[in-house]
Amino acid sequence: MFPFTKDAGRFLDEQESNDMTGTYLKRKHEMGISDDVCVRSEFFGLDQVMQLLNKPGCVGLRIHQAKRREDDNGTPDESGSLKPRVLLTAVDENGRDITASTAQAGLKDDPDDDNSTLGDGRPCPQYCGK
Repeated sequence: MFPFTKDAGRFLDEQESNDMTGTYLKRKHEMGISDDVCVRSEFFGLDQVMQLLNKPGCVGLRIHQAKRREDDNGTPDESGSLKPRVLLTAVDENGRDITASTAQAGLKDDPDDDNSTLGDGRPCPQYCGK
């Protein structure tokens, strides 16, 4: 089976998901990182995600681990703290990120060639919900 298909991945039950996130938080606590600064997740809106999923040839998303220096509000700032972030890109059936340089320029359904990487999601903590 080719690994880049629309059904890649699997749904986890609540217990397995909680175990995995709990292990992550436990390790961060062991490193001396408190809950109020430990980045646990990022939220991305459906409209933004759909722009990636609707790219011609897209079979799924790749989530890149990244880091950037930011201020406390998440604004890029070279004097800020180094924060973990994630970046989302559309991926084709060959496992290639669909970026402005790999997409066919000038497609009527994709007028903005600069929308190939989705970032700056709402981080938790700060935007965690209830």
